[in-house]
Amino acid sequence: MKSLFPMFQVERFITGDRQEVTACLNMDFILKNGGEVMNGHSNLRNIFADKKVMEEIQNRFGSGSGKTELESAVTDGSLVNLDVLLDGNESALSPGDAPTTQLEAIIEFIGRPPLLIQDGEWETPVLDEVRQRVEQNKEGLLQAIPKVGRVEILGIAKYRPFIGTAWMIDEDVMVTNRHVAELFATRIGNHFTFRHHTSGGPYQVQVDFLREHERTAEFQARIKEVIFLEESSSVRPDMALVRLDGDGLTLPEPLLLDGANPSFDMDIAVIGYPAQDSRSDFFRMERIFNGIYNVKRLSPGKVKGVDFDGKRLLHDCTTLGGNSGSCVLNAETGRVCGLHFAGEYRVRNYAVSVGWLKSRLAEINGSVSVAFQGLPGLPNPDLPVPPPVEAVTNKEGYDPDFLQADIPVSLPTVPDRDLIAPAQGSDDGVLRYTHFSIVMHKERRLPFFTACNINGGLLYKIPRGQDHWRLDERLEDHENRQTGEGLYRNNPLDRGHLVRRLDPAWGETREEAKQAEQDTFFFTNCAPQHSRINRGAWLSLEDYVLSNTGTHDLKVCVFTGPVLAETDPEYRGVLIPREFWKVLVVRNTFTGQLSVAAYLLSQAEYLGDLEFVFGEFRTYQVPLSVIEGKTGLRFGELADYDSMQSIEGIPYRIISSGTDIVI
Repeated sequence: MKSLFPMFQVERFITGDRQEVTACLNMDFILKNGGEVMNGHSNLRNIFADKKVMEEIQNRFGSGSGKTELESAVTDGSLVNLDVLLDGNESALSPGDAPTTQLEAIIEFIGRPPLLIQDGEWETPVLDEVRQRVEQNKEGLLQAIPKVGRVEILGIAKYRPFIGTAWMIDEDVMVTNRHVAELFATRIGNHFTFRHHTSGGPYQVQVDFLREHERTAEFQARIKEVIFLEESSSVRPDMALVRLDGDGLTLPEPLLLDGANPSFDMDIAVIGYPAQDSRSDFFRMERIFNGIYNVKRLSPGKVKGVDFDGKRLLHDCTTLGGNSGSCVLNAETGRVCGLHFAGEYRVRNYAVSVGWLKSRLAEINGSVSVAFQGLPGLPNPDLPVPPPVEAVTNKEGYDPDFLQADIPVSLPTVPDRDLIAPAQGSDDGVLRYTHFSIVMHKERRLPFFTACNINGGLLYKIPRGQDHWRLDERLEDHENRQTGEGLYRNNPLDRGHLVRRLDPAWGETREEAKQAEQDTFFFTNCAPQHSRINRGAWLSLEDYVLSNTGTHDLKVCVFTGPVLAETDPEYRGVLIPREFWKVLVVRNTFTGQLSVAAYLLSQAEYLGDLEFVFGEFRTYQVPLSVIEGKTGLRFGELADYDSMQSIEGIPYRIISSGTDIVI
């Protein structure tokens, strides 16, 4: 997307409606911030300290046509300060309250730009240095954008409905600031509920995950429950949790929390919805934001410090009042390192640090009806020690007669059975769990495949608890036959479920479904997947098949695994798969015939090694023979029911949505 901001705009802007929602007046004071407190508290001092940014500004605008453009843009008598400002000389700023000038606003805009987002991507920054910073971390930032939404109260005529920002932290749970949620929610003892209109009815609140400039598309989800509202106290983080109504919607996946508090001067970015702020200098604000408010923006910046107690993160990203509740992202990993909540005008911005946030979530875990996906697997000394787990025993596992078809849907065969990791109590090396089975590769320490029965008519939606991944001790030499926690520590690798957590979570009783869900948290069911993988279409395949085909009793057999190639890159002694595959088998209700569909999650090109840059993953529907060729596995008679075998043309069909799938 090209830049939408005229670099040196000096026109008067139409002010529009300046009424503000109370949330924007509470704590989030910011137009522009600063970092360390220095004489005059000028936010420009952070940009002065950013040597690469200041060097480019000086080179581009310190002489010649660039300087002429600046001079023609500045009309408030501040040109006397031009040379010393571009040299990074703080003497251009008067001590105490520095004068607001057009020149300073221009430097702030190009040095710490609040970039408009359109169609899920940000506009191009003016400075090459800033552009390079966001581009080199592009994948992680892009995957975070759709997970951030605008919080809106409906039916309030005299105020704008927009009150702040929130982001996904669990499957249907969002986190925002307490001072944002207090506008529609209240605490009564240990109970949390919606406030009521003067007319008597409760507030209706929603989150819109889009709201982009000059775009009309909407993606709205209703907030159906206030899960947690933090106490108003300096010893508690400014935090609240709400649950969305996800019926009929595919909600965005949660953002993950970073492993530790960030370091000074680390590249970060804030994603949120800056709102016009009456506490800020109006003309300076208009020049920086070009009169455009209430829409999604990405604001790159730097960490300026962490409080001595580790609780508050200081940063210098450009924000306004509506950014309350925004995520502060570690630009390198795309993971959350802070929850933005406040600031001092032209001094600094504050966020709840990730360490404080995780510590508090761990404290309330169990007292509220949610567990947090951002916590599992991340090194955090504040987290409680997992409870002891009894050794898993052999279960019935995957049932090849599950679909009651003319032929059994048997497990695929491994060509070299000597490579199957032996297991106690299993003559064939098959590890059997509740409603699914796994066969492990003893040298690669990863599964050859997983096989799962899904009964859509008996599914339970089991809330996600505290994830406790554990080794399956049934494997002989079990510590060396599966990947453990060491592979995933302090890096962007996720513990990728192969059998999805809720796929086997079905049964005649909730206890049976819960046991199956817990069985998915063995490292045997885990493969390393980079956190930047776009798995939207991949993860929704089973859902699409269940809801859009005439399957017999809503039943599906799913085989999943990594492509274990010899050319896979090595990391920490493990070859990391570049591709993953999935095979779905259904029985059509009307014809009684089996139907097989095979998919490949592949990466066309790699932009670096595992220290860590990955390219874009895509999902393809392919003939079953392609999976057999890549894995060496054999699916026997299932190849006769392959839905792609009779389709002419290229064998790879890109899957962007459900309509691309052939059943």
